[in-house]
Amino acid sequence: MNKCDSTIVSKSERIALIIESIRDYIIYRKFLMSKLVEPNKARHQYVVGIDFGHGETSAAICELEWDKDAGQRENNVLDLDMDRKARKKVIPSAICRVKGNIYIGDEAFEHMTDNDGIRVCFKQKPQSLEGESETLMIDYMRAVYNRIREADDRLTDTNHIVYIARPSGWQDEQAKELYRQMAIKAGIPLSGLTSESRAAIFYARSPRVNFSNEIAKGAIVFDLGSSTVDFTYLSDKDKPIDNGYNLGASIIDNVIYEHMILKSDDMKEFIAKFPEYTDSLRFRARKFKEDAYSRNAEIKTTDSFDLDQIILPSEQAYDEYGDVHVKLKIQNLQELNDLIEAKAQYVSRLREALMAYLKENINGKIINGVFLTGGASRMNFIRSMIAETLQLSEEKVKYDKDNPSLTISRGIALLGSADAATSVLVKKLKESIPHLLTDAKLFDPFVNSLSENISKEAWRTVETACNNWIKYGPGTDREELKKKVESSMRSFQSNRLNGIVNNTLQSFINKESETIRQEMNKIISRYAPGQEISMIGNVSIGDQDAITRSLRDMTDVINAISKSTGDIIADILWKALAAFLWGVFAIPYYILKAIFTSDESKRKDKAKDILNKEYEITSNVKNSIRQNLISNRAFKTQVTTALKNYFTAVIDMNLQRVIIPIE
Repeated sequence: MNKCDSTIVSKSERIALIIESIRDYIIYRKFLMSKLVEPNKARHQYVVGIDFGHGETSAAICELEWDKDAGQRENNVLDLDMDRKARKKVIPSAICRVKGNIYIGDEAFEHMTDNDGIRVCFKQKPQSLEGESETLMIDYMRAVYNRIREADDRLTDTNHIVYIARPSGWQDEQAKELYRQMAIKAGIPLSGLTSESRAAIFYARSPRVNFSNEIAKGAIVFDLGSSTVDFTYLSDKDKPIDNGYNLGASIIDNVIYEHMILKSDDMKEFIAKFPEYTDSLRFRARKFKEDAYSRNAEIKTTDSFDLDQIILPSEQAYDEYGDVHVKLKIQNLQELNDLIEAKAQYVSRLREALMAYLKENINGKIINGVFLTGGASRMNFIRSMIAETLQLSEEKVKYDKDNPSLTISRGIALLGSADAATSVLVKKLKESIPHLLTDAKLFDPFVNSLSENISKEAWRTVETACNNWIKYGPGTDREELKKKVESSMRSFQSNRLNGIVNNTLQSFINKESETIRQEMNKIISRYAPGQEISMIGNVSIGDQDAITRSLRDMTDVINAISKSTGDIIADILWKALAAFLWGVFAIPYYILKAIFTSDESKRKDKAKDILNKEYEITSNVKNSIRQNLISNRAFKTQVTTALKNYFTAVIDMNLQRVIIPIE
């Protein structure tokens, strides 16, 4: 093929990729029409959390305690039977499609050579809703959910919602959205998605584990699954920091498969001829690994099987390979660990991944402890490797001694329960804000306070202008005093009026936000009891650096409102003062004093007609400003909108400190 032909092929391939991308986008947009189920207090009674793991799957259920505060909630989370006959809470993530039927878990291995064969460890980052792997995963999700429904009689079609988790390494939004839509397509009443490590964090905070103190100071969740190892750092001062690496424990399964199961020539020949048995043999490798690491480190582990245990008598391979015997044996765990390190450098690569995470993601942050999750966390070398790398004692590296394989599903159920309850509370709180801004509750008191402050400060400006004229005025003409007052008032309106509006608004917000603070704390207590806020805090309207990013837009709004309302108030103030001040100048002035009176005394005598009217003028100016502002619809709309947006931003900002986000 010449260079020109190569270029044509390259362009054709690019066109094909573009067409495929457009198709995927159309499908993606189509399924965006399917919405997440919004938690409903009137309908939903339970939350189900499902951990569709790469190697194993589990689920848990938690009752929604809608009306209970933190101290009253039981937070009971129950593991669901994933295999009701065997009373198993965890099943292998295995699936086999047979003539329209789907078998999952251990049952899949009973049909592994039927039409489509068995698949294990098939979960991967989604690329398209119609991809082969994604379609397989959707079938698996549907079968798992159906099994959950069959296993628990409490669940009806409408009384529960479901939350699922994703690997922390799936960071891009398209992958997250595709995974959500896969679950929806599988018929799951999905309410949200979170990362596996964040689900583990929430579970670690529960009294069942009691890892909350470590998290408060700074801790890492080390989630070692079948496909990935994921890290999340969290503290009371930091938002969760995630990263993941493709270093799951299936690497160990592969070492056992390649260097122990396929050790003999017969087995190499068998799998070369009949590759459809690969997943079944890899599953045998995984079971051997789990058996070995569940024993004492010094005890021998053995396993053996004939191939006729995985080949049906009706299959072609049965007669030739049915009697082939496979024997697996290690004297102790050190022998297995040495093999894993020699063939895959697994421990070294895990250590390097942890060090990279420390350097690239959380450099310099305090690490007070590590919480292990995932079934693979039971491997004996993990705790010592982490403790050595982070220079911690092994007591600081904790795990759920009950069953690490259930940590994620339990965490998802608990986190989903908190998310469902708080989402309703947050919505209700935000909806209540306009009611807090009604005339009687907020607007009228604010206008009263603003009118009071403006009239006082305006009078101080008039008083200062009069006193300066008395002391330093060049002449004694009352027109000179009038011009002096006018000049001072123009300066007041240009330079000080907006500041008074800002300060009054800020002071008023701090005073009137107690109700919102109390309601926010009810929500915060659902996630993190003990982290409730004692005060909403000051917001410097004019200082961009003094507020958080989440309030910057609000600050711009308030600044704009201060300017526009300042113009309104300036006009109102000027008219009010003119009515009362310039009326004084309209009264004829008679000099009754001796001809030898000093110019300063003359000026003082002329200015006292204004200064003696302080109460009358300030009261009338205050009332005039108040009446004009209350009847000014533009001013009222601007202020109430600003306050609504401000309180909404404050709610979001404070809740983000403690809420583990659901996606």
